[in-house]
Amino acid sequence: MENRLYNNLASNTLRQLKNPWVLKAVVLAVIIALPLLVVFWNITSDGGETWQHILRNLLPAYVSNTVILMIGVAFLTFIMGVSTAWITSVYHFPGRKFFRWALILPIALPAYISGFTWAGILDYASPVYVFMRNHWGIDTGQFLFFNILSMPGAIIILSLAFYPYVYLITRAYFTRQSSSLFEVAASLGKSPASIFFQVALPLARPAIVAGVSLALMEVLNDYGVARYFGVDTFTTGIFTAWFSFSHPPAALKLSAYLMIFVLILILVEKFQRRKMRYDMMGSSYRPMQKTKLKKLQSVGAFVLCSIPFALGFLFPAMMLVYWSIKTVPEVVDYRFWELLGNSFLLAVMASVIVVTLATLVAFTVRSFPSALVRVLAKITTLGYALPGAVVAIGILIPFLWLDSHLAGIGGTSVRIALTGTWFALLYAYLVRFMAVGYNSIESGMERISKSLDEASRSMGMSHSKTLLKVNIPLLTGSLISAALLVFIDVLKELPLTLILRPFNFDTLAIRAFEFASDERIAEAAPASLIIVLAGLIPVLILNRITGKY
Repeated sequence: MENRLYNNLASNTLRQLKNPWVLKAVVLAVIIALPLLVVFWNITSDGGETWQHILRNLLPAYVSNTVILMIGVAFLTFIMGVSTAWITSVYHFPGRKFFRWALILPIALPAYISGFTWAGILDYASPVYVFMRNHWGIDTGQFLFFNILSMPGAIIILSLAFYPYVYLITRAYFTRQSSSLFEVAASLGKSPASIFFQVALPLARPAIVAGVSLALMEVLNDYGVARYFGVDTFTTGIFTAWFSFSHPPAALKLSAYLMIFVLILILVEKFQRRKMRYDMMGSSYRPMQKTKLKKLQSVGAFVLCSIPFALGFLFPAMMLVYWSIKTVPEVVDYRFWELLGNSFLLAVMASVIVVTLATLVAFTVRSFPSALVRVLAKITTLGYALPGAVVAIGILIPFLWLDSHLAGIGGTSVRIALTGTWFALLYAYLVRFMAVGYNSIESGMERISKSLDEASRSMGMSHSKTLLKVNIPLLTGSLISAALLVFIDVLKELPLTLILRPFNFDTLAIRAFEFASDERIAEAAPASLIIVLAGLIPVLILNRITGKY
C-alpha cells in the first residue's frame, strides 16, 4: 500500500514537472533558495583561526547585544504600538482621524536615517542645543539627557522606527472585535482598564505577536543603526568578518547563526498560535461603538499618540528639511544627480524583475493548484524573512566560486562581466523582495473570478494569452502597488547594497550613511529626504487600505 502511494505521488510529481509553467516555478524556486542553502550548508564548516578568534572574543558580545536589542525593541514596540492602536480604535478624541494614519508615518523613515538624524539633533552643536543655551540659559553639557549613541539609544531609535508594524496589525484586529464581549465585561462591573487587560489584550495576542515578530525581524536585518551607534550585533559582525578580516568562511558561519535566529523567531511565532482561534466575526458579531473621551482624557490620549509620531517622524523630518535647505548648494551637484539616477534605475529594474516573476508564480498557483506548486511559491518568498546581509553573503560565495572557474576558462573579461555589473545586486533584490511583490499580486488574483480564466480557455486561448489579456488588465492596481513597494524597499536597502554594490558605485542610501559615518550629518540630509519622501508612497497606500476602519 505504501509503495503504491509513493509511486502515485512520484508519478504525479513527474507529470506536473512536464508542465512548462510548473517547471519555471521550480527553476525560480531553486534560484531563490540557492543563497539560503549556501549559508545553511556552511554552518558546520571549519572557519579556521579567524573563526576561532571570533568565536572566543566577539561572538558572545554579538549574541548578548542582539538579544538585548530584541528584548528592548519588543518591549517598547509593544507599549507604543498596542496603546496607540487601542486608543485610536475604541475612543473618539480631537485628532483621532489624524493620528489614525499619522502613526504609520515612521515606516517611511528608515531606521538608520532616523538614527543619525537624532544623533545630530542631540549633538552639542545642534541647533536645538544652541537655542537652549543661548535663549534659555540651560547648560546642556555634552549630553542633555544621555548619550544616544549607545545601546539604550539604539533600542529607542529602532522602536520608534518599527512600532508601526505592531500598531497596524493590532489596530486592524481591535477594530474587528465584537462589542458583545466588552458589554458583558462591563455588565460584570469591570473598569475600562480591566476590560483592556483582561479581555482585549488576550484576544489580540496573535496580532500583537505577529507585529512584534515583524519588528524583531527588522532589528535582525538592521546594520545602519547598530553600526552608527557602536552596538556590535550579528549583522555588524558579518561585515567585520567579510571586510575587516577578509574571511568569507567566518562571515558565512555568522550568517548561518543569524539565519537560525530568524528561524527560531518564526517557529516561536507559529508555535504560540498553534490551533488557537481568536476570530470575532461570528453570527453574534457587532462592531464596537467608539467612546467619546472627556476633556482631560482627550488631552491624555492626544499626548500619548503625539509622542511616537513626533519622535518617530515629525522631529527627524523637520531636521532633515532644515539641513537640506542649508546644504543643497554644497551637496546637490552632478555627483548627486548621478546617485539619484543610480538609485532610481536600480529600483526600477528590480521592481520590473520582481513583479514579472511574482506574476508568473502567482498565475501558476492559480492555474495549476497542487501541493507541489504551493510549496514552490512558499520557497520563492523565503528570502524576505532573512536579513539582507545573510542574503548578500549567500550570493557572494557561489559567485566567487563561479568567477574563479569562469576566469580559468574565459579569462578576466568573463569574471568582470559577472561581478562588475548590477547582476548580483538585482539577483539579491529578487531573493530578498520576491515576497513583497508576490503577496500583493496574489491578493489581487484572489479577487478575480476563476470563471473568467475558464471562459478564456474555453475560447481556445492559451494560458499565456489568458494571463496577458484577462488577468493582467484586471491586476493593474495590484501590479502598481507591488512595483511601488519593491521600488521603495530597494531604494532604502542598506546592508545588502553595501556588500554587493559594484566597484565605485553608490546609491542615495549608501551616500547618506557614508556622510553620517564621517560626522557630516547635515550633508546626508538631501539624499535622506528623497528616500523619506519616496517612502511616503506605501504609507499613503496603507492609509487608503486601512482608512475605512
